[in-house]
Amino acid sequence: MREILKCYANSDEVEARLKMLKPDLENYSIYGENMDVTIVFEEISQDDYDDITEMLDDIIYNDRDVSLARTLVSFLRKNGLTIAVAESCTGGLISSAIVDIEGASDVFYEGMVTYSNLSKMTRLNVKSQTLEEFGAVSQETVLEMANGVLTESVDFGISISGIAGPEGGSLEKPVGLVYIGIVGQNSSEVIKNVFEGDRQKIRECAKNAALFYTLQHIKKYY
Repeated sequence: MREILKCYANSDEVEARLKMLKPDLENYSIYGENMDVTIVFEEISQDDYDDITEMLDDIIYNDRDVSLARTLVSFLRKNGLTIAVAESCTGGLISSAIVDIEGASDVFYEGMVTYSNLSKMTRLNVKSQTLEEFGAVSQETVLEMANGVLTESVDFGISISGIAGPEGGSLEKPVGLVYIGIVGQNSSEVIKNVFEGDRQKIRECAKNAALFYTLQHIKKYY
């Protein structure tokens, strides 16, 4: 049978995990980039498919050829949930990916690009002390950013801040460092990532990370 799996991962990671579990498996292809890949199995037994989906459960987000954004929007619509987004390094990529999907108006409350520290303070009520002590790229700041878009009309607030490069990195905070904050009415989480590549690749990876981890968080806590 022919099967498809959509995964939040890079192709090398998926290939390595498949080879480890099923070294003799053939007739499949992997394509995609920026932490969003598709595996197409042209011929696979039900037993092999079940083993693989179990092994890749932590990175699979769909078993149909459906994008991350569409998967998230569909899940939110099905459950009557709303989100709002506060972006820094992605500069609107997350919001744009969501509103590209028809029906996004049912679930997407608003998106704000708060690029400067002053914007984070005035638009999201991020404390100046937080920025001075921990910096704009920190788990403390993204939590305050996410809370800044969480209202009575919003079930989950999403935020992101990172260093897309090529300059601005340090030993403590290298280029590619990205923090994602996800806050619900009764839950909160910060995910730390370090991506490699040029500025555009880092931003695309960060956008896909935000979509994937938002989906995982809501499934876990909703």
